[in-house]
Amino acid sequence: MRRVKLQIKRIENTTNIQVTFSKRRSGLIKKAYELSVLCDVDVALIMFSPSGRLSLFSGNKSIEEILARYVNLPEHERGR
Repeated sequence: MRRVKLQIKRIENTTNIQVTFSKRRSGLIKKAYELSVLCDVDVALIMFSPSGRLSLFSGNKSIEEILARYVNLPEHERGR
């Protein structure tokens, strides 16, 4: 039996938004961690919840180090 493809659309109920964000945030952080370990890459993840709370994740280096590296890139390399 095949899975039904769900249409992605905005959630209207504010309670459901917060619940979905919390579940998806933990999954996204887990994937970012796995990517940083498996591929030895620098990952920085900055998220703001619908209520305005900040969530941060960084792999081996601090977020400040990763952002400084990004800021010091030439302009033409940032868009890639």
